[in-house]
Amino acid sequence: MATYPPNVLNPTVFEVPEPPEEFGQDGGKFYRCYDALAEEIDEDMTNGLKEQLDGLLIFAGLFAGVNSAFLALTLPLLSADPADDTNALLQQSNAILLQLASGRNDTLPAARPLPSESFSPPNSVFTVNVLFSLSLTFALISSFLAVLGRQWLVYYRKRSGGGTDRQRWEQLKRFLGAERWRLELILDDVLPFLLQTGLIIFCTSLLLYLYYLNPSLFMVVGVPMYLGLAIFLASAACTDIGGSAGDLVKSARKNPWAR
Repeated sequence: MATYPPNVLNPTVFEVPEPPEEFGQDGGKFYRCYDALAEEIDEDMTNGLKEQLDGLLIFAGLFAGVNSAFLALTLPLLSADPADDTNALLQQSNAILLQLASGRNDTLPAARPLPSESFSPPNSVFTVNVLFSLSLTFALISSFLAVLGRQWLVYYRKRSGGGTDRQRWEQLKRFLGAERWRLELILDDVLPFLLQTGLIIFCTSLLLYLYYLNPSLFMVVGVPMYLGLAIFLASAACTDIGGSAGDLVKSARKNPWAR
């Protein structure tokens, strides 16, 4: 395995040796190179995904707690307030007592229907609760998948016995399986996307709830929230454009006809 002296502009470069006609005749040189490269690739992938999933789990837990607090405020708005029925019954009782006290007991006032019988939640309240619940669902799904991802990383790095040849075969089989199922893409891109989608839905439902409470409060909170959302979307678009341009440059460099 040939190496070049490291410097700032040209770090250490490893040249993969050509596979021998029969493995073992090169004194294990090819296997040592393979083990080093496989260990480096697995270490980089698992460490990066662990940090990503740890941060996602922390944020998802905090986000789910905040979302649940708002649901505790908005869910009671979907049902009638028991105090309204109590007040209506007290008013009817007072009317009957006044008639009895004045000596007019010939006709009693007819019982009026309770407010809960004709209660119907406003459409805005129903929409707010649906969006809050949907946002919490996204947070829970992303947390569940992140826990599964952590378990998969532990399984991926776990090696059984049986010698180095069996361990190499296990590592290769798991690596090819991860590539086939695109697990790195799911854990590194799909899970944050789910959580970000839940956050955007939560912000939308929060603005609707504030508008239901007070339109002036909606304007005060809505302006910085819309500004933050615009910055987020712009940064995401710039990241996608930069990644596409980088892929084009790499493909152009690899294309011999572009030279």
